[in-house]
Amino acid sequence: MKPKDAAALAARLIVGAVLVYAGMSKASAPAEEFKTVIDGYDLIPRDLSLPMAALLPWAELLAGWALLLGVQARYATAAAGGLVAAFMTALAQALIRGIQLPNCGCFGGATHVAPPLAFLLDSGLAALCWLSWRWGPGPASLDAWAERGR
Repeated sequence: MKPKDAAALAARLIVGAVLVYAGMSKASAPAEEFKTVIDGYDLIPRDLSLPMAALLPWAELLAGWALLLGVQARYATAAAGGLVAAFMTALAQALIRGIQLPNCGCFGGATHVAPPLAFLLDSGLAALCWLSWRWGPGPASLDAWAERGR
């Protein structure tokens, strides 16, 4: 495996694993718990926060598993990049506005990360999304397997 392919694979797997962990952590708890976190950001109307709390973990899981398996990896990378960009925007506006969040809510109740550290972690995930997009899914993906079978 070429170094570029190994880096593309690592980027895809890291982002996928983080999204699956984050999505599972939130999806396994009542949506009302994540709703409270979303409300703390004071970014969207309160009547939209429960539907967002119910849907967002499943979007993370879908994108994460697609990345881990390498299924439609370019689309999954774009979706993951969009999710990470949304998370970074929410964190940045909270930090700029001085909103005191006890944790970012990124991983539900499983892991508590301070918002400034979460922003740095999301910046790293954004860079990995870019690498995965730029270099493709790598050879160890269902996309590559399907392409070889044609």
